[in-house]
Amino acid sequence: MRVILLRPPRYVWPFNSETSAFWQPLGLLCLAAAVRREIPDVEIEVWDAPGEKWGWRTLRRRLTERRIDVLGIGEETVSAGEAMRAAGLVRDLHPECLVVAGGTYFAYTIEQTLRDGRVDVIVRGEGELSFVELLRSAGDRSAWPVIKGIAFCDSDGRVVRTPPRELIADIDSLPFPAYDLIDMSCYGRGSRNHPDLVSIEHGRGCIDNCAFCILWKHMGRRVAGNGQVLPCYRTQSAARSFETVMRLYRRFGRRTFGWVDPTFNASEKWSDAWAELMLRSPLVGPRGRARTLHTAWLRADCVVRDEKLGILEKLVRAGLHQVMIGVERDDTAGLAELSKHNNAADICREAFAIFRKKYPQVYTIGTMIFGLPSDTIDDLKRLASCQYEMGMDYCFVMPLTPNPGTAVADEARRAGRLVNEDLASYNFHTPVCTTDTLDLRELESIYWRIMLSMNRRRLGRAFRQIFTERDRRKRRVNMALLGRGTSIAVRSLIRAVFHPGKKQPTLYSRKPPWYDI
Repeated sequence: MRVILLRPPRYVWPFNSETSAFWQPLGLLCLAAAVRREIPDVEIEVWDAPGEKWGWRTLRRRLTERRIDVLGIGEETVSAGEAMRAAGLVRDLHPECLVVAGGTYFAYTIEQTLRDGRVDVIVRGEGELSFVELLRSAGDRSAWPVIKGIAFCDSDGRVVRTPPRELIADIDSLPFPAYDLIDMSCYGRGSRNHPDLVSIEHGRGCIDNCAFCILWKHMGRRVAGNGQVLPCYRTQSAARSFETVMRLYRRFGRRTFGWVDPTFNASEKWSDAWAELMLRSPLVGPRGRARTLHTAWLRADCVVRDEKLGILEKLVRAGLHQVMIGVERDDTAGLAELSKHNNAADICREAFAIFRKKYPQVYTIGTMIFGLPSDTIDDLKRLASCQYEMGMDYCFVMPLTPNPGTAVADEARRAGRLVNEDLASYNFHTPVCTTDTLDLRELESIYWRIMLSMNRRRLGRAFRQIFTERDRRKRRVNMALLGRGTSIAVRSLIRAVFHPGKKQPTLYSRKPPWYDI
């Protein structure tokens, strides 16, 4: 049996350069490792078209070269359309191929995906065990109803959802991701800010249940019988995580570690133990200089906690030099509407102050969400100003993006506010749902007004970041983000002036030059 796990060609997120836009497809590498260990007779490959810069013509040519028995695709919303295009391509070239879909989009669009006809079966939630079991019964559909965690159409065309699969309690029991199945030198090649990049995780799930996030739900604990999902956080042992870092450093020459965990610092026990192992290892030089650079998503309340415990200082010395903190809102009502807990503005303000005053070498990025149903222009202006008050290095002011399966998606659809259903627009930059008083074009116009406003605080921060910042990497990141943000704002302004009649907002994701080749 020949199995291909595929990430098809796709656009580049507007704030990324192409050298750092595409991280290794870690989910596919984890699936491949599980299959290779459990069913060694299966010939399994991972094809990462963005990493290799394969366009659609190249992908078609490669797909015609040999037979494919099983195709695996797994996507988030913004790239689901391209995944379906790839599924259709394989269906045309290999009609007997079993097409399996998974990830945070397909698991929550089961009916529409299966009715489309290009996908045979969907793996829901954590995929390793379900996918292995499915491959063992790939040729025997009569066995599918007893496989937990999948969905498919029966012989009468009815959608069958099998019971959810229990979460893997011991993540250390999983094999090392199959990084050797891809060309690791493709990632971070030529990047000055993210050289020798690698995606890595130590935890799954989250400790919160934000209404706009699908990640906690995808890895959450299902309550038997009623369909309820509760947050469930699991992590590797610190020793296993350290072993993974060392192997990636020594075997693959990786230097920049992009932790994909929704909350890297959820567990103070893991953080402390992992940092201690790093500090005692060759990855930190005799003068205390870290030989690796780590980027991660953090929770503000955990930052404050870990600073008091002395753990944050260890993490920074171990190489944590870029952090993303989800502020989301500065108002209690907005946070409640988004179901984000223990994240009040004063906590976020304190977290950024800790980095600014004690660890200025760490680049801090915040995120703010606008476009809640009751938001007005005044609310959006207040959110935009909040970034200066909190003192972060950069802020992504993002529209509310209702990914399928989230509570905000259900609410937006019920209220009739979900008016842009082009999947490519779900890039956390293009508005897709209206508010009670603002349409999509009005929401979009807020962005260029914010980015092009020449107020004193904005000009002062830009001057400091470009001309007086001593850390060379921080200065480069500042210039890159400022340049891309300004470019997007200018394009938005030009479109508003010359095409005022267009109702849909601009899709700012960039088409790479190799996309069609």
